Amino acid sequence: MKKIIPMLVISILILSGFGVLGAGYGLENKVRCKTLKLTVSQLNIKEQNDKYVEISLENSNSYLMKPGKPILPKIVKTFELDFGVKNIKVELVPKNIKEYKIKKEVFPSPALLPLTNIKMIASKVVKDNTVYQGDNAYPSCWFEYHTGCGLSKNGDKRVTHVVVDFYPVRYFPTSGKLLVAKNAEIKVSWDKPDRKPLPENGEYDLVIIAPNVFAKELQRLVDHKNDHGVKTFLKTTEEIYSEYSGADKPEKIKYFIKDAIETWGIKYVLLVGGLKNTIWAKPRDDSNQGSKDWYVPVRYSNIYDNPKYPLDESTVHDPGVISDLYYADVYKTGGVFEDWDPNGDGIYFAWNKPGVENDTGIDLYPDVCLGRLACRSVKEVKTVVDKIINYESKPCDPSWFKKIMVFSGDGFLDQEDLNIQWDTKPLPDGKYTIYAQSYNPEGESGPMDIINITLDRSKETSLSFNHDDHLRIHSFPGPPIAEIVSVSEGDILGNTDYTYTPSEGEAYCNNFNPWANISYINGVLTIRGKSYDPKPYGNVSSTHVWVTNENGEIVFSDWRNNTEM
Repeated sequence: MKKIIPMLVISILILSGFGVLGAGYGLENKVRCKTLKLTVSQLNIKEQNDKYVEISLENSNSYLMKPGKPILPKIVKTFELDFGVKNIKVELVPKNIKEYKIKKEVFPSPALLPLTNIKMIASKVVKDNTVYQGDNAYPSCWFEYHTGCGLSKNGDKRVTHVVVDFYPVRYFPTSGKLLVAKNAEIKVSWDKPDRKPLPENGEYDLVIIAPNVFAKELQRLVDHKNDHGVKTFLKTTEEIYSEYSGADKPEKIKYFIKDAIETWGIKYVLLVGGLKNTIWAKPRDDSNQGSKDWYVPVRYSNIYDNPKYPLDESTVHDPGVISDLYYADVYKTGGVFEDWDPNGDGIYFAWNKPGVENDTGIDLYPDVCLGRLACRSVKEVKTVVDKIINYESKPCDPSWFKKIMVFSGDGFLDQEDLNIQWDTKPLPDGKYTIYAQSYNPEGESGPMDIINITLDRSKETSLSFNHDDHLRIHSFPGPPIAEIVSVSEGDILGNTDYTYTPSEGEAYCNNFNPWANISYINGVLTIRGKSYDPKPYGNVSSTHVWVTNENGEIVFSDWRNNTEM
């Protein structure tokens, strides 16, 4: 009995320790996991034309799209884990796999094009024969995943993001076979961090970073924020440069932001300072930064593009852009500092830069809410501080809170030529109706553009330019819009050919890309116009154009999918 009691005490101690292992930090090799079961919605196989079919899933609008390769549906699932977790592993087991046969090939994805490159926009989709002429499964696996650190979906804490791309449909091109997983189970496992990397209760909420010359005016803003319950302090760039190390001034500032997160629990960062002068100041010192002539430096990416048009110079490149996301993207997976130079060659965020290795795997998730007041003088700082304090201190008239007036324009020269060819020669004379309707990637349809015309070979052709889509847009955002411009209500398709080129006043940028030209030659009417989705980032839409005779029978139908504007 004396031996049993000590053993019982030891057992109790060991069992009580499991609760501590599951809850605390500072303990190694403690694996956690999450499991998610998926049910795949109905598979749709739709003939697009005499060559291709479209593959889609009901209630899913995400697709695997790589230039020249088959467009196939994907399901994206995101997991939010604790900040700083390690050894993340993802397993996905497809279940209830069914086989389908198709007689036509799956439609290939178009190439990604620069917004300004008009010459390439009208180019045909080119298949990647390494995929289409083989019978290996595409994609080669059922899933892929990537990880990163950043703010949670709600923005209230820092987490580790695990994004899983599940490919429920795999395609075998030469045999015309589809394998479709009706169900799947995802398991994500990870090790808890061995310490708590960030403070639970922050001493401060907001830090303002600015040069000393702005400090006096900004102190009023610091005092105001503190009076309103936002714990704030000011840190000058001069202090940062003297106290922190880094490859350059932007990196020193980023290391300070990291320190502010880990020391004071900072959630918000406000940079105050822009280019010192728009005339004599030099915005970029080298490939990575603008510091010398900036009150608060900027980080430049090195993402190269070659916009031949409208510059039409093969030697002219877009050599990267300013990105304040650099300052907000403090951590990568594991809670490690994200320097935006993963290969360590001293060129930050490089892609397609001649002679430079691409930087792959950059995190790009913001870890703080960061903004910049790009003030160029003390006077501008005073003005904006006064406005902020006045706005936040005095009661406002609430009548305008839910009202906004938007003025917008699109000057990217990226309107595609729909170039839909309707051959009327086999058709008898009579009255016909042309319909056009657009759809956005979310599956929403817009109003139809309807034009009634007459096919009468006893008369001369009479066509007119028509551009009135503004009459059908009543709000922003709004439904996707289709607009036919190359034929108008009551026009006649007769016994003569007719062409007309609208002026710039009638059709913006038509001189650069003839998206609005009227053409009726040898009995073929070219139906031209626009398709767009009036909402933020709504630059992609698909258009259906069809024609009916007097009996309502469809005599012509064509689609233009994933067009950009």
